[in-house]
Amino acid sequence: MSNPYSTAPEQTSGLSRRIRRTTNEVRDDRINQNKLSIYESQEKKRAKKIQIDQSVVLWSWLIGVGIAFIASAIVSFNGINAVAVFVGLSQSWMSSLFFFFIEIMYLLFLVAYLILASRVDNDGKPEKTSGALLGMIAFGGIAVLANAFHTLDFWGWIWVEPRMWAGVILSIAAPIAIISASKMASRVVFAKAIKP
Repeated sequence: MSNPYSTAPEQTSGLSRRIRRTTNEVRDDRINQNKLSIYESQEKKRAKKIQIDQSVVLWSWLIGVGIAFIASAIVSFNGINAVAVFVGLSQSWMSSLFFFFIEIMYLLFLVAYLILASRVDNDGKPEKTSGALLGMIAFGGIAVLANAFHTLDFWGWIWVEPRMWAGVILSIAAPIAIISASKMASRVVFAKAIKP
C-alpha cells in the first residue's frame, strides 16, 4: 500500500544541476576571496619580516666559518707543534710541518666532502661521502688529541687540577667546532645532489 503523503522525488534537469553547481562554485569562490582579503589585511598590519635564506646571509655565515677555521688553526698550531717535538725530528722547525700537514689534509677532506655531497653518480644516486667524512673526522680527531695531550702535558698531568681540565676543554673545542660547522655548511650553504 502506498503512502498518500509521500511525494515523488523532484526531477532535475541537467541544466538545473549545472546552475546549482555553478552557484556553489561562485559561493565558494566568494568565501575564498573573503578569506584571502582578510589574510592580506592582517599581513599589511604585521611588522616587516626579514627573509633569512638569502645569499648575503649564507655568504656571511660561510665567511664566519672561515674565520673560525683560521682561529681554530691558530689555536691548534700551538698544541700540534708542541706534540710534534716528541716525534724526535732532526730539526726543531720540522715540527711546524705536522701542523700544516694535519690542517691541510683536514681542509682537503672537507672540500672533497662538500663536492661529493653536491654530485650524483651514474645511477642518479647521491655520491657516497663516507670516505671524505671519515678522513675529515680522523684528521680533526688528531688535532683534538694533540691539543688535549699538549694541555695535559703543560699542567704536568695533575689530574685534580681544575685549570688543566678547563684548558683541555677549550683546546679540544676549536677542532670539534670546525668539524661540526663544516658538516653544517654542507646542509646550509651548499647545494645538495638532485636526482635527475
